[in-house]
Amino acid sequence: MSPSNTPSDVVTGSDAKDDDPCDLDRLGDSWNQPPAQRYNETLFASRLRPRVYSTVTPDSNPEVSVKGQLSLDVPAGQVLYLVRRPDPETRDSFGNSGNNRYYPATPLTPTSAGCWEDDNRPVGYPGVKGIGQIYMLVLVGRDQAAKFPADRKAKDWDGFSPDQWRAINSIDVMTFDVSTA
Repeated sequence: MSPSNTPSDVVTGSDAKDDDPCDLDRLGDSWNQPPAQRYNETLFASRLRPRVYSTVTPDSNPEVSVKGQLSLDVPAGQVLYLVRRPDPETRDSFGNSGNNRYYPATPLTPTSAGCWEDDNRPVGYPGVKGIGQIYMLVLVGRDQAAKFPADRKAKDWDGFSPDQWRAINSIDVMTFDVSTA
């Protein structure tokens, strides 16, 4: 240690990990922060702004992985849920636009440091590359969250329409866009 460095000036390996417990700053080059991120300013008024990174495989039916960190206490009786919605302003390799339907993907349980992730989620079908995905983190009641898996398994179910989604009692936590182009 040089004379100008005091013990508090030196960052050890464990201290560096404490600064980034989710390892978001150490993700590889294929990980990007989505350019459009919106978050519930009321929920995060006195907290750190949430962070999210994503990566997309280059396949014709890409897989998306997302990782993030948020400082949020999930209220009793609520579940933090990851929902995706194909962006109707984007087009797949066949020229079809995103269908703008809401697809509940998975419940998220952040760690004590607020870390969360969802790995290798297929976007849809061969040729879907180009359809942007609007990801949402929402709070829903435990009863509603328990219904989502059965909805996904229902014959001919193809997500919730915007009107159906508005009828679901949910609180938007954050939204971010992931390009598959």
